[in-house]
Amino acid sequence: MTTWKRPQHLLQPKIWHKQDGFIVRDITPDFFPFVVDHMEKYFLRDEPMGQSLKIVEDPLSLAEMRMLWYQLILPLRVSIVAIQEGTPGANLEEVSEDNPPKIIGVNQLFVNLKDDPPLPDLNSVLKSEKVKLTLGTFFQTGAMVNVFERYQVNMYIDGGGMSVAPEWRGKGIGQFLITARNNLCKELGIPLQKTVFSAIQSQRVAVKGGFELLAERFYADLRGEDNSLLFPDMHPDQKKIQLMARRVQ
Repeated sequence: MTTWKRPQHLLQPKIWHKQDGFIVRDITPDFFPFVVDHMEKYFLRDEPMGQSLKIVEDPLSLAEMRMLWYQLILPLRVSIVAIQEGTPGANLEEVSEDNPPKIIGVNQLFVNLKDDPPLPDLNSVLKSEKVKLTLGTFFQTGAMVNVFERYQVNMYIDGGGMSVAPEWRGKGIGQFLITARNNLCKELGIPLQKTVFSAIQSQRVAVKGGFELLAERFYADLRGEDNSLLFPDMHPDQKKIQLMARRVQ
């Protein structure tokens, strides 16, 4: 993983965007269990590849995804969460089991540096074949364009999953998250956003948010050695996985 660290002078949590009665803020350690539960309940159920492979129904896959979020992504302290104003955590106060947040949306994020060591072989750190396939597809798609060279940058922020609770979909929450992460990047001095978007819904949000398409792969073309679909039973609306990027403005 990355050697990047959040700057010392920005360790305190912040609100990165406020609009229409919603706030988007840093995910702090007290939020971790609630965020991971949200991602399990909504992201893994609805993300096209996870849905195709039924990851939520496989205990090993589920445990490994939760471990990755808990131990690798969230501790970097760049992920963000959307909640309503006036609810627990909206004023950056601590949340707990007795005072839980009402999560509307999440964007898990991490930072990559040009000089970071290469990622470890997935076979050496994971046991679930479903998780290996899903993450492998994300990483392979993300590597189709060298954004360090294309944009002449030394670092970028990457996406590790965007999710909006079902009752809040269609209300612009994804766009609030995109706006907030742009604000976060400006403050942290990160010049580029890069993300692999696997669902048509998030791809539309990205285009609206100013991302440009760099590369794409069609799910129907992703096949095993026996020519069987790697991701069977895909919803007909979900046709492709896209690599997109946007300079921070």
